[in-house]
Amino acid sequence: MSAVRFSLPALLVFVALGWQPGQAAAGDLEDCMGPVPDKVESACTAILGDAQRPADDRVKAYFSRSRFFTARGKFDAGLADAEAALQLNPQSIGALVSRAYVRQRTGKVDMALADYNRALELDPKNPSVLTSRGFLRTDQKAFPEALADFNQAIALRQDLAQAYVGRARVYVETGQLDQALGDLNAALAMNATVQSGFFWRGQAYRRKGDVDRAIDDFSRAIAQAPQTERGAYYARAELFIAKGDYARAIADFDKLLSFMPDNKQVQQQRQAAVAMQAELAKVRDTPAAPSQQTAVLPAPSATVSPQMRAIVGVPATTPSPSTRAPAIVGVPASPSSSSQLLAQAGQLMGQKKFAEALTPLNQVLAADPANESALRLRTFSLMVVGRYADARADADAVLKLKPNDSPMLVNRAMIAIGLKQFDQAIADASHALEADAKNAQAYLARGMAYRLAAKWTEAIENFDRAIELNAKDAAAFAERGQAQMGTGKFDKALVDFDQALVLNPANEVARAARGLTLLLKGNTAEGTVDIKSALDRNPNNQLAEVGQGLAMLVSGQNDRALVALNQVVGKNTAYDTLARELRARALLAQKDATSALIDVNVVLGRQPNNPDALQLRSLVWLALHEVDKALDDLNKAIAQRETVGNYFARAKIYEAKNDFDKATEDYRRSTQLAPASVFEALEQNEARQKVQQLSKKVPCGNTPAGGGTCL
Repeated sequence: MSAVRFSLPALLVFVALGWQPGQAAAGDLEDCMGPVPDKVESACTAILGDAQRPADDRVKAYFSRSRFFTARGKFDAGLADAEAALQLNPQSIGALVSRAYVRQRTGKVDMALADYNRALELDPKNPSVLTSRGFLRTDQKAFPEALADFNQAIALRQDLAQAYVGRARVYVETGQLDQALGDLNAALAMNATVQSGFFWRGQAYRRKGDVDRAIDDFSRAIAQAPQTERGAYYARAELFIAKGDYARAIADFDKLLSFMPDNKQVQQQRQAAVAMQAELAKVRDTPAAPSQQTAVLPAPSATVSPQMRAIVGVPATTPSPSTRAPAIVGVPASPSSSSQLLAQAGQLMGQKKFAEALTPLNQVLAADPANESALRLRTFSLMVVGRYADARADADAVLKLKPNDSPMLVNRAMIAIGLKQFDQAIADASHALEADAKNAQAYLARGMAYRLAAKWTEAIENFDRAIELNAKDAAAFAERGQAQMGTGKFDKALVDFDQALVLNPANEVARAARGLTLLLKGNTAEGTVDIKSALDRNPNNQLAEVGQGLAMLVSGQNDRALVALNQVVGKNTAYDTLARELRARALLAQKDATSALIDVNVVLGRQPNNPDALQLRSLVWLALHEVDKALDDLNKAIAQRETVGNYFARAKIYEAKNDFDKATEDYRRSTQLAPASVFEALEQNEARQKVQQLSKKVPCGNTPAGGGTCL
C-alpha cells in the first residue's frame, strides 16, 4: 500500500476475548458485551451506574466499554476504563487485553506486549489472546513469533477464523501467497464476515496479479465496513488507477479524504488521478468524469414458498399441496382427549412434521370448531405446507375473535404473500404493527411483500427495522440481501447473505442467492461453489437452478443453461421473471429470437417499464430485423437509467442502421460506465473493440485535420 499505513480500527475488537454475549446473566450485560455497537455504551454505563451490581459485572462493563471507546479513537476514555477494571480485578484477562489494545492503538507497543504476555501467564492456552498477540507481533514485523502464536491458537481452536486471517497476513507479508489464500478461504468458509478476511485475500490476489479478483474482495471488505475499511479503499483506488479507471479511483480517494481530510499522501494520489483523467479525456474527447449508474435486476414475481420455508425451517422437499388431505377431516375428539391431541400436534410440529400434525388438529376442531389453540396451530401448519386458502380461513376465524392479535395478523400477511396478494399482506402487516410496534416479524412480512412487488426502497426500510429489532434473524438478512440484489447493490447483498449464513448455515435461500449474486458479478469460481452446495442439499432449490442456468449461460453452454432454466420457468416460483430473462438470453444466443420474444414479453407484461427487459427485447427485435421497434425499446430503457447494456444495445441498433456516428458515440459511452453484471462486463469488452473498429470509419471532430482515431 505504498508508504502509507492505515490502522484498521476494529481489528481486535471482537478477537480479544473468547466470551460470547449469551453468557451474560442479564439483558443489559448481554447488550454491553454484545455485537450491536449502538447498545454497548449505554448498557455498560447503566451497569457501572448501578452500585448493586456485583464486581464481576462491573469489571466486564469497564473492559467492554474500554474496547468500545478505543475502537472509536477515544483512547483516553478507553485507557481509563481498562485501568478501572484492573483496579477491581488485577487478574482480569479481559481488562488486560483491553488495555493492551488501547496501548497498541496509541503506539505503546512494548507496554501492549507486556499486557498480552501477562494475560497469557494467567491463561497460557487462551487462543483469542494468542491471536491478539500474533497481530501485534505482525505489526512489529516479528513474523516467526507471530506465526508461532497463530499456529498455537489454531491448534487450540481449529474454528477460530480470525487466527487463520492473522496467519494469512503473515504469509502475505512474507510472499507465501498460496498458503495465504488457503488460510483466507478457510476463514471465510467458517465465517464470511470475519474481520479483514476479504481485505487480506484482496491483497493476496493483488500480489498474484489477479486485479479483478482483488478489486472484488476489496469491494466486499468495504461493503462490510464502509466507515472503517480505509485500507481497502486505498488499495482499490490504486488498482482502479492501474486499470485506467480514474473516475472510480477518485471516488475512493474522496471517500478516504472524508475520513482523513489532512492526509497528504491521499491528497497527492487524488491529484495525480485527476490529472491523468484530464489528460485521457483530452485524447478521447470525452467528459472527464462520466457518471456511473447501476443496473437493476428484474423484479421476481409469484409465490414466496421457498422463503417462507426458509423462515420456518421446513425442508424444501415437503410434498406438494395437491397431495394433502382436506383440512376438516378426522374423527371428532372428546373434550378429555383434546389436550392430548394438541400436545401430539405440538410435538409433530416441533419435528417439522406439519402435514402429520394436521390429523390431531382436525380431530380437535371437529369436536370444537372454536378451539383457539388448535386454530392457531393449524393455521401455521397449513401455511407451511402451502395450503394458503385453508390457512387463511383459520386465520380469519382467530382474528374474528381477536381482531388486533399481532402474531396472527403476521401469519395472515404471510398467507397473503403465498397467495400473491401483496397489498393485502402489506395491510395485515401494517395492522400488526399498529397493535405491536416492535413486532420484528411484521416488518419482515411487510418487507417481503414490498420486495415481491418490486418496491425495493420500502422493502429495505422494513428489513432494516426488522434487523434492528432482532439482529439474529437470518431470514431478515437473506430477504434484505435479495432486495439489495433488486437494486443492483451486489456488494451489500453479499454482506447480508454472508451474515444470514453465519446466523443459520442451513439457510439455503441465502446460500443460493449468494451464489447467484457472485455469478452476476462475474465471480464464477465462488458462485459455482455456493450453487453446487445448495443443489447438493436440495436438488429442487429453484433459486439455485437459476444460478446454475446463469453459470452455464455465461460459459457459453446454452443447451445446458436451457435445461436448468426450464426447471424454473412456468413453475410459479418467485424467480420466474429472472429465469425467463436468462432463458431469453440463451434462446437469443441460439438464434431462436421468436422463442426469446415470448419470454421477454411475459416479463414486460408483468413489469412494463422494466429497463433490463426493455433492453433485452430490443436485442430480440434487432435479431428479428425490427430495427425501429428495437430503437423504441432502448430509448425507453435509457430514459429510465443509463447502463452499459442499454448504450451497448442502442449502439448495435445504430450500427445496423449504418449510423456510425451515433453507434460510435453509444459504444464509447458504454465503456465509460461501471458494469453492473457479468453480462455488462462482456458487453463493455465488446464495446471497446467496436470503438476501435468504427473509429476508422468515423473521423474525430476535434482533430486538426478532421481525422484520426477516436478511442
